[in-house]
Amino acid sequence: MGRLDRYIFSTAAVAFVGVTVVLAGMIWATQALRQLDLVTSQGQTILAFVAITSLTMPTLVLVIAPAALFIATAYTLLKLNGDSEIVVMAAAGMSHWRVLRSLMLLAVLVSLFCAALAIDLVPASLRSFRDQVSRVRADVVSFVAQPGRFVNLAPGLVFHVRDRAKNGIMSGVFINDAREKEISTYVADRGQIVETENGIFLVLEQGSIHRRVPGAASNGSVVEFQRYAFDLSALTPGAQSGADIRPNERSFVYVTAPPKDDAYLITQPGRFREEFHKRLSSGLYPLAFFAVAAAALARPRTTRESRGLALAAIVPIMTALQIANFAVTGQLRTADWAVPMVYILPVLTMILAALVLEGRLTLTLPAALSRVLDSMSRRVSRLSAP
Repeated sequence: MGRLDRYIFSTAAVAFVGVTVVLAGMIWATQALRQLDLVTSQGQTILAFVAITSLTMPTLVLVIAPAALFIATAYTLLKLNGDSEIVVMAAAGMSHWRVLRSLMLLAVLVSLFCAALAIDLVPASLRSFRDQVSRVRADVVSFVAQPGRFVNLAPGLVFHVRDRAKNGIMSGVFINDAREKEISTYVADRGQIVETENGIFLVLEQGSIHRRVPGAASNGSVVEFQRYAFDLSALTPGAQSGADIRPNERSFVYVTAPPKDDAYLITQPGRFREEFHKRLSSGLYPLAFFAVAAAALARPRTTRESRGLALAAIVPIMTALQIANFAVTGQLRTADWAVPMVYILPVLTMILAALVLEGRLTLTLPAALSRVLDSMSRRVSRLSAP
């Protein structure tokens, strides 16, 4: 790679990384707020909160990377045009393909990166995120339950302890279990976590169980006990059956040939087909986004108006491509025609972009829209002029 290629490549790569980091960080901050209860109610530290929520970052990067490559390519080509560097290169006999050589290398690297994310890294991170959150919620009683606080161990299951000794013995235990039609309230003087071969239990001592059915005429029943074992095994990550793991959390090998007894394969067979083709096609869309930007901006342009019109033309095209991608992938589960279309769409975009670069195809804006954009561009030029 020569000096010119290194210059173009470094400019685009820095822009790509910068856009990806900024956008992913902004979206991660909004998504992480959904798991804020890990700190506020589950007793986790800020470091644990950041570590767990960061497992969603590969998914965000996969979604953002094609648009970030588009922005980085457009920025680099606009910069080269603005500094008249592409004009000089063209005058020196360089073709637009020669100018795009280093940018195409970046596009291929981003495409391979997205393919690796979609096929392996994103499913692994989603599985890890699910396990970590489940582990935090399951271990809250034995490790991080704070005395004097009401904690939701699961939907409909509330736990409270008045005090907890260093040896793990809890006093003043209160449990309200509303997961079934019959609501059970457990009150005990003492409690302790016990792990056995049959599972994990909270052994309660000296207490009572209050059972009632909402809306029933009777007031329910009260049963006193000396010792009672409350089963916590259902709350542990290991208790999750294979049926609870969604196809987008499965490995690519599993998605390629799921076992016949898989619950999703029985009830929603299209889920695995959707996941399989989404992962395989993910690496094509960064190349398509790059091709759109390159087709519009790789040729020499000497006026601000022409660059503005070119940029105004490709933004709707990029948006339409993204919408079409979402629409096609959304039909993969049920429609047979969507399977080839999810590959044809990015490949056709790249072919059309190549024809535009070669001058065999010309894309023009409607005359009315072109006049409006041209007028706006001249107005901006006058306002920005010294």
